[in-house]
Amino acid sequence: MNDDEPTIDLDAYQRRIGLDLGSRAAPTLATLARLVEHHARAIPFENIEVMAGRVPALDVGALQAKMLQRKRGGYCFEQNNLLRACLLQLGYEVQRLEARVRAGVPAEVVTGRTHMALRVTIDGVSYLADVGFGGMAPVAPLQLASRGEQPAADGLYRFVDVDSDLLMQTRSHEGWADCYRIMPVAPQHIDYEIGNWYVATHAKSMLRQNLLVARAVPGGRLMLFNRQLTLRRPATAVPIERTLATRAEVEAVLADDFDLQIDAADLDAVMRIIASRDA
Repeated sequence: MNDDEPTIDLDAYQRRIGLDLGSRAAPTLATLARLVEHHARAIPFENIEVMAGRVPALDVGALQAKMLQRKRGGYCFEQNNLLRACLLQLGYEVQRLEARVRAGVPAEVVTGRTHMALRVTIDGVSYLADVGFGGMAPVAPLQLASRGEQPAADGLYRFVDVDSDLLMQTRSHEGWADCYRIMPVAPQHIDYEIGNWYVATHAKSMLRQNLLVARAVPGGRLMLFNRQLTLRRPATAVPIERTLATRAEVEAVLADDFDLQIDAADLDAVMRIIASRDA
């Protein structure tokens, strides 16, 4: 990807996310909020490419072909690089962020820098924009300098200083839960290429070993983790869960709930990995 000249078909992007900004869209906080929300509701997080044994391409052309033309989803490197290209073309000041995932990780375990998010600066104020963190991504921009609670659609978030890092947390019915720790050093595009390759190919990568699909829906966040379909509701509400027993159920949920049409070979690969988890 040429970082200096990202090009994206803005009309195709707006059609994909169901948003018409018109011809005079200004790089404002209100426009950013609309973009993040519509993107999160229209383009699912999904790692099926990785489960099928492929390394996702991160150049803008490949991202457009996959997520805009084929109407597939993607994971953080894909989703946030696509959003970044859109924001730059609209005139926003955007910097990439690199983070260590902390969700579901014991405190003593050090994780790699395998998450990508964005810093968007508007009128001197910096916001986190992230459409690529599975079932926990905030469906609104968050002020990076704030240490108070911040609502984002049906979620509640906060930032906590930890050493030189910035830890993002979200509130569930069980209390505050860690999401990821943002690193203070500005990364380069090659850092994401390495992280993308690691996540897609390492034998112990969580996203190689498990199906994870998520999208924002009215009333919460819908997530499929292997066979477990969960609707995460507002912060204090208990999630609604059900287990998918058959391949046909998994295929139907991907198509009907996530609007993903997955070809038979890729679905075979997904079901083989899920079956190995069941054993």
